[in-house]
Amino acid sequence: MSDEFGKRAEDQGAVAIAAVTVKATSSTFWRWFQRYHVDALSVLGITLWLTVRVIEWAMDFADTHYSEEGFQIPAIIGAVLTPWGILQAAMAKWYMELLAKNGKSP
Repeated sequence: MSDEFGKRAEDQGAVAIAAVTVKATSSTFWRWFQRYHVDALSVLGITLWLTVRVIEWAMDFADTHYSEEGFQIPAIIGAVLTPWGILQAAMAKWYMELLAKNGKSP
């Protein structure tokens, strides 16, 4: 089909040239996207960023509620960090699966 491009009258317009350019650029972009595992790295980056935010929250929560007695503060922090740890494990698994899908072992 690329051999025929430019021979018809319809191929001389700006829209046709733009369509061919977008097709080539899109193909190049997706090859780059898969080569550098952008999807897997995005999952890893978001997981690390969220981990920092959750730990910051836990430290701030403990700092602002230091006057509470007993196991209330550790219980609340544990109630937040336990599901977050499970979610981290799920995201790490997802990261490994994305790398495997893209043809690169972790």
